[in-house]
Amino acid sequence: MATPADAPNRAINEQGNRAKLSRPLPIDLRGLILFFVLLSVLATLCNSLYVAYRVQRQSLIHTTLEANAAYAAKVASSIGEFLNSAHSRLNYSANTLGQHWSDPEVLRKEAIRLQAQDSDFNSIAIMDATGKVLQAYPDTAQIVGATLTSQGVQQLLKERRPSVSAAYISMAGNLVVFISQPVFNASGEFLGVVGGSVYLLKQSAFHTVISRHFHHEGTFAFVADGNRRLLYHPDQKRIGEVLGWSLTVDAALRGERGSLEGPNYKGVPMLAGFAQVPDANWAVVVQQPRDRSLAPLGQLMRDMVLGMIPAGLLGLGLILAGTALIARPLRQLSLAADQLAAPQTTRQLQQIHAWYRDASAIRQAMLTGVQLLQQKLGQLSHEAQSDPLTGLANRRAMGGVLELLEKTGQAYSVLALDIDHFKKVNDTFGHDAGDVALKTVADILKQNSRTGDLACRSGGEEFALILPDTPLDTARTIAERIREHIEQTDVPQVGWLTMSIGAACRDADTPTPESVLKRADERLYLAKQSGRNRVMA
Repeated sequence: MATPADAPNRAINEQGNRAKLSRPLPIDLRGLILFFVLLSVLATLCNSLYVAYRVQRQSLIHTTLEANAAYAAKVASSIGEFLNSAHSRLNYSANTLGQHWSDPEVLRKEAIRLQAQDSDFNSIAIMDATGKVLQAYPDTAQIVGATLTSQGVQQLLKERRPSVSAAYISMAGNLVVFISQPVFNASGEFLGVVGGSVYLLKQSAFHTVISRHFHHEGTFAFVADGNRRLLYHPDQKRIGEVLGWSLTVDAALRGERGSLEGPNYKGVPMLAGFAQVPDANWAVVVQQPRDRSLAPLGQLMRDMVLGMIPAGLLGLGLILAGTALIARPLRQLSLAADQLAAPQTTRQLQQIHAWYRDASAIRQAMLTGVQLLQQKLGQLSHEAQSDPLTGLANRRAMGGVLELLEKTGQAYSVLALDIDHFKKVNDTFGHDAGDVALKTVADILKQNSRTGDLACRSGGEEFALILPDTPLDTARTIAERIREHIEQTDVPQVGWLTMSIGAACRDADTPTPESVLKRADERLYLAKQSGRNRVMA
């Protein structure tokens, strides 16, 4: 519990805390303005660079997505044209074979012609309606005469229309797709199919169609069939691989066309465009790693920063000049505020070029304050060195003048004056009347003082008159004139007064102010002892 004795300690602590809180920062006005201006410029610059980075980044991503979508559509269109061209040539052969279906030699020659004429196919096969291979060229797997019972073959025999199979492993061990065309005779009877195989793991026209569309470093395309099996990929090791869940492949197989941003199977962010090959229900995806797409952004931002340096340096110079111009009048006012009491402060304030309104208002307020302060200081100085009752100088002022005369070595005389029987005046007429008497004597001293003389009230009814450059004889004459003036004056409320005066001068016997005052007091005492109302020197 706090005790009354703790109160002073609490007060001291509170004052210390307030002093700590009010301690100014070690920075001037120009530095403060410069700090906040540079902070604002830096914040604006960082924000501008960030916005520019975001806009450019989004623009690059959008442009890449649009380009990849366009190229995916182009690749899909090229594959579609490739398949349409293959079906067109197979259709021509189907018409020829329909007229000579029972002639094995015609079938053999047509198979050879198709494979020799068209490099799109790696092998040719002709099957009847049951799936039996009637002719094959080249017959490396010796399948002629064999009946193919795979689900894919049975499906195309059942559908009896131009078709493209899903990828499968052929009897020769090759990963292939089979492009087929049904064969009908003149009466429309279904006889079988003629088709060509495209090897997926060997260089073929199919690879050429896709790879010729590469348009940017780091961009690649892949093709998957309806079962998600890769038909083409730059990494041949992945051809034949069945893909898992994929946004782009799924969207393309649904017949959609477009672009999206997302990770690949390794989690690498990619920018992908996708499209469908309608006749085959294949998905074409063209993609590029996002980091590769954004690689130019770093150089772009560096170029932007380098381009801003000249303007930034110019702006910095303008900021430095502007802060100096703004802070200069306020700094000058601050320096003037440290010496408000100095006599030259008013002149310094008037010389400050306060070129804008706030500085001008502060300067005017300081001028007014300085004038009031100096007026008040002058008043206080006068009051500190004046007797409040008579308006004469007091002992402090007298001491200052004597000290100045001593330093300059100037000759002077001193009169010590005392009202005779003043105690009787106070006792008889009262202190108010005594004050009137003192004021009257003070007025007489002022009237008989010359320019440069100093009349003082040294205490009570005692007065002094300092006479610079005045010899003792002249001082005695002045003292006699003052004595006669007082003697002849009818003082209100009091009547007639007399005064005793002692005179002394600075000489070899009295070289110091103290010795001169002492000699004057001794002469005053002698005048009192000699009957009063007289001058002794």
